[in-house]
Amino acid sequence: MATPQQTRRALNLVADSATATALQLLSSTSGTPEQRRLDLLGGIPEVIGYYQEGTAALAADYYDAERDTANVSGSYTARLVIVDRAEKIRNATVWAAQPLFDGNESAASSRLAEVVQLESARPFRDTITGNSADDAKAIGWKRISAGGCKLCAMLAARGAVYKESTARFATHPHCHCSAAPVFLGGDEGEEASALQYLASKRSRSPNQRAQLREYLNENFAHIHG
Repeated sequence: MATPQQTRRALNLVADSATATALQLLSSTSGTPEQRRLDLLGGIPEVIGYYQEGTAALAADYYDAERDTANVSGSYTARLVIVDRAEKIRNATVWAAQPLFDGNESAASSRLAEVVQLESARPFRDTITGNSADDAKAIGWKRISAGGCKLCAMLAARGAVYKESTARFATHPHCHCSAAPVFLGGDEGEEASALQYLASKRSRSPNQRAQLREYLNENFAHIHG
């Protein structure tokens, strides 16, 4: 059975394939910036949708395999969780295409890669966290960090288990972290701390941001970002 780290690498391979496909689409467009943007709006959502099916299926298979390994009682089959983000993806594609109007192909490529990588990987995390909330034998999920930045390292520290159903899987551009379910009777680990839950929130007050920044700089100074 694949380890959490091997599954994370598999997720990133799929997301990288999605990014490569999107960049090929960008390079194939021609004409005015308006026409190229229109072509991207027609193609990028389809590219993302195709690879989202793949990352969600990867997560569901991984969830079921981890559950079998944990030997928990009762039956459960993981569902694919793909949130409808059509409008957000459209807006993000428009943002990615904007540098084309300045003749900056490199910036457009960089933006598009950011959008596609993040959106393609999202269903993997949503499938793990969503099923962990639905499954009575799951106590939560933990973050499998790629070790790329202070925040990701802090969110994964101590093998923290996120047990609150409202806990959000925080991401950033080019985030390569994944999630793993945690089941009753297994190696549960410690529950996420109050600060880890805080760091997972979408929005924080200025004081909370300052508190988090100070903690990261003090405790994860050896990590870039």
